[in-house]
Amino acid sequence: MSSSLLAGRVALVTGASRGIGAAVARALGAHGASVAVNYLRNAEAAARVVADIEKSDGRAIAVAGDASDLAQVRAMVATATEALGPIDVLVCNVMVGTDRIGARAGAARGGTAGGCFIDTPDGIASVRDAVASQLDATLACCHAVVPGMRRAGGGSIVLIGASTTHNPYPVPIEIAAAKSAQDAVGRSLARELAPDNIRVNTLAPGFVPTDANAGPFQATLITHTAEVTPLPKPILPEDVADAVVLLTSDLSSKITGTFVPLDGGRTLI
Repeated sequence: MSSSLLAGRVALVTGASRGIGAAVARALGAHGASVAVNYLRNAEAAARVVADIEKSDGRAIAVAGDASDLAQVRAMVATATEALGPIDVLVCNVMVGTDRIGARAGAARGGTAGGCFIDTPDGIASVRDAVASQLDATLACCHAVVPGMRRAGGGSIVLIGASTTHNPYPVPIEIAAAKSAQDAVGRSLARELAPDNIRVNTLAPGFVPTDANAGPFQATLITHTAEVTPLPKPILPEDVADAVVLLTSDLSSKITGTFVPLDGGRTLI
């Protein structure tokens, strides 16, 4: 579906070359926004997302950069602004170091039943590093775009969180802790940026099957999630994208500081 709901908006989506980020970028473009598609390594995948947006008569560019590195974030915001115009929509989707989180978490637990992240220095470091990386990525991107939003008279920031911050299992503690820290930042930013007409909301999906979590345990996680979810249908990247479109459009112009679980009602349990 396409519309002009976001016509005239310029969006930056971090981690947008695949999975949830790619779906969000495509949806924003389909609804009229010009989109800067951020990626870290996979230029070809980012180019495909840009091409998809352009096929629907949208405008898009790919911008390389590590979202947790302030200098790189400033550079990609400058590139996006020069090509597309001032950014008034930011979607902080990237979760830095998910591959390292998996490796460190596995090593810390030793692969044994009953192991806990708190049992080893490596486990402690894994949680601390995940939180720091997530905050670096969120704060750097907000720092880089907020001045332009102020000059333009407003904007919308959506932080992609995780509903499992309220019920961590089966998500690793590294992700639950990192996204919880991001949630706290979002609430504070919503309060402090409201006078500038900048809205900040957290959209918190449940388990979303993507290539980022593909592997031998994905099918098991899908089955388990369905068993403990009131609305048991799998959550798709496109479901997340539709909610982002809502939160960045004028349909939600009075909504800020919210935590929106998109998990089929699992947070009710």
